Amino acid sequence: MDLKLDGMNIIILAKNHNPSIISREWLRDKKIIEGDITNFAHTPAFSVVETETVSIVADPERLQISLKKDFQENITKLQEIADRYVEQLPETPYTAIGINYLYSIPSEKDAMKRICSVDEEKFGNLFPESYQLGSFIKFKYGDFLARLSLQPEDSKIIADINFHCEVYSAQGIREMIERAPQTKGKAEEVLEEFFGE
Repeated sequence: MDLKLDGMNIIILAKNHNPSIISREWLRDKKIIEGDITNFAHTPAFSVVETETVSIVADPERLQISLKKDFQENITKLQEIADRYVEQLPETPYTAIGINYLYSIPSEKDAMKRICSVDEEKFGNLFPESYQLGSFIKFKYGDFLARLSLQPEDSKIIADINFHCEVYSAQGIREMIERAPQTKGKAEEVLEEFFGE
């Protein structure tokens, strides 16, 4: 099966991130990011920093670190940025982490109907025009609560999977960041089993 990773991010929630800390100089001095900064906005309420491959957006409740391209090749970079950020701000009152993946899976138009064993007669009566079926699945994976959303789009399925864990310490957040490769492996295992022949 041809799984294509189209996006990945790590979201770290806290009761009070301090976006004003995230300046170009601070990020460079603390070795949190490398490369040229292509976009930068810095206010007391939020900060945005972008390089060619990474985007960092922070507000008082949420830090989002996203890959912009070359997702497969830069997963380790994403983990390192998140880990170094948390390492530098251990006193932040962290509350949770989310590790998120976006995949596209080539499929025939009615793949979800086949996989979910849809009652064609019942659905046909309810939705007399052509319809497409999506799905939302929640499951536990270790300390994470995973949420998988499957949406049909033309000749592919868009799979958005989030691994969420409530964590209340910098050390706990860093331990969850270390598990990103395992969450990615689980995401791909689920999708391959779900859509495999």
